[in-house]
Amino acid sequence: MAVGTGGGAAGTRPDGVEPADGGAVERRVFVHASPRVVWATLHDPAATGVLFPELKLGPAAPAWPAAATTRSARARMGLLRDEARVESLEARPEARFRVRVTASSFDSEWAWRLEPIAGGTRVIHSATFEPFDRWTGILVRLGRASLGSRVEAHLRVLKERAEAAQRASNPAT
Repeated sequence: MAVGTGGGAAGTRPDGVEPADGGAVERRVFVHASPRVVWATLHDPAATGVLFPELKLGPAAPAWPAAATTRSARARMGLLRDEARVESLEARPEARFRVRVTASSFDSEWAWRLEPIAGGTRVIHSATFEPFDRWTGILVRLGRASLGSRVEAHLRVLKERAEAAQRASNPAT
């Protein structure tokens, strides 16, 4: 006999437990850098491989990250490998950025909201991941990284790089 814990409704997962292959998550972090520096860091072409290790992004169009622009990518999540298309859905400099990553086996959306607060920036990063079939979910789960841990990794690297860029632009005198 299985006994559920937490506040989940009957037949659902308990609160605080995230599925590895679906659902939505949101995480927040305070960055000791201005929204302008955080935005620039998020769109630094030299940092895309570190900021988004699950995507190997193709060349950007001159208009990237403007809304409705796309770029090719190779997705790598867990044991899943798939060609993908990354589409910018919303790009408001120093405020919001949202993309959709679509492949033959999944659909995912990632969003960042930048809020100036207390001399820095609150970054709110949310993401969804919807596999199109059961095998996709299995291949992603075998990588042992949940959607929440991927979002946290994005924020951790963004925070480190943005704070370093802010320090470099304001050297102590």
